[in-house]
Amino acid sequence: MKPLLKIKKLTIWNKRGVLLKNGFLNISEGEIVGLFGRSGSGKSVFSKFLLGLLNISGFRVSVKEMVFKNQNNVLNLKNFTEEDWCNFRSRWVSMVFQDPTSSLNPTIRCGKQLVEVVKTKYKKNKCLELLTEVGFDDPEKVFFSYPHELSGGQKQRVVIAIALASNPLLLIADEPTTALDPFSQREILKLLLSLKKSRNLSILFISHNWEMVNFFCERVIIYRNNAFIEKKSPDVRGYVKEKEDIIQKIKSKNYNKIQDIENLYNYSVDSTDLKSVIFQIDDLSVSYSSFKKKFFALKNIFLKLNTSETLGIIGGSGSGKTTLGRVIAGLEEEYTGTYSFYGDSLKKDVQIVYQDPFSSFNPLFTVEDTINEIIDLYENDNCCKRLLSFVGLDEKYLNKYPHQLSGGEQQRVAVARVLASCPKVIIFDESLSGLDLEIQFSLLRILKSINLFFKITVVFISHDINTVYYLCDNIVVLKNGEIVDKLVSEDLFTKNVSKYTDKLVKKSIFK
Repeated sequence: MKPLLKIKKLTIWNKRGVLLKNGFLNISEGEIVGLFGRSGSGKSVFSKFLLGLLNISGFRVSVKEMVFKNQNNVLNLKNFTEEDWCNFRSRWVSMVFQDPTSSLNPTIRCGKQLVEVVKTKYKKNKCLELLTEVGFDDPEKVFFSYPHELSGGQKQRVVIAIALASNPLLLIADEPTTALDPFSQREILKLLLSLKKSRNLSILFISHNWEMVNFFCERVIIYRNNAFIEKKSPDVRGYVKEKEDIIQKIKSKNYNKIQDIENLYNYSVDSTDLKSVIFQIDDLSVSYSSFKKKFFALKNIFLKLNTSETLGIIGGSGSGKTTLGRVIAGLEEEYTGTYSFYGDSLKKDVQIVYQDPFSSFNPLFTVEDTINEIIDLYENDNCCKRLLSFVGLDEKYLNKYPHQLSGGEQQRVAVARVLASCPKVIIFDESLSGLDLEIQFSLLRILKSINLFFKITVVFISHDINTVYYLCDNIVVLKNGEIVDKLVSEDLFTKNVSKYTDKLVKKSIFK
């Protein structure tokens, strides 16, 4: 294979220290190379560097060699000007980001967003060709759709179509499947493989999912301790073993003592109420109209949950998981049927932790301001330092701003902020999907302690089968807005489940 990109002795650092020291990267034409690392290791910073998008006021870079060999020339990226980078991005390299929802403009139809990057004369025809190439059976419908009318997997296909519009030689896929369910993950990976073959496309696949990277990529580079290590290196074996051990702990529901927990104010629970019903849903349906057609986001839902129980909600993209979570939180009020909540106040007693914590923070507030705002709002005696301590952060984080925190740290602060309101029910909507395995496991243990120690009812929405199994007592499986399975978590991996649930479990395993 012909070499495409070659980088030698790359060092990236900022005020807080070195992110990458003496890094290397070689990618050949038509090759898929995986870059694996934990959340906050600097993977996305590295991808921005490859695109010439790194903020030079915040980062410093030193590189011995950085060349890109296109069809006719050898480009020395080390000496690129801003104009050179713009030309490079428009012709030779494209990127697919983690969250397709934030990558697309919600106020513009998908076709118009695609037209903006197509350079041929007959733009609409070319757009329809691209949409067909990325797997849409009805490209005309997608062309005239707004992003919110598409599922997560469909939106990611649109983003990939936009990335392909410039006929790049290199596609950088930065966590492109993290926000997707197992079905959509597999389909997007198959799509990238087919594009690699049909276009002879080189792909840099960045992910914190070890099983997926190992399964999907021809070569894997591990980003660890501010350095790149080839998968074949002996140094990697212990690291991989750690990953496998964590997966086994999750599968075995290892609830070892989490930490010494100080008593926090306002969390006294009457033990006589622990088996009382906290909410009940009877024959509930939520419907919308699109293209003059009516479709159901939820249909004929019956559900009951007791105080201090944990409920997992799983299903494919567009199955209705988030809509059900919004109904439970009181954010979705346009429904038929009945929803009964038996707490004091739905607004106070039910809180949500979202997938992307950063977008839920005020960027001008410190961590202390963020948590104290909730304590003051609900007029209780909770202590900011104690809440942070409970989620594994010390007082040095009090004066930090959201942008100064890693993804895992942001999510811990989000959990502390929710606890500050003393809720009876917490809904976690894909709250761990953007985090690596170690951080997921540490946060899972915190969530379990919230349930066991504070007796808070937990509703955990996720497409990650293992995390749902670890955390939850009971599980419901949604398909096309309907419940197809209700089961205790121990039965999830048995044969006593529907074909859909069995398929969902099998699709989540990359081997």
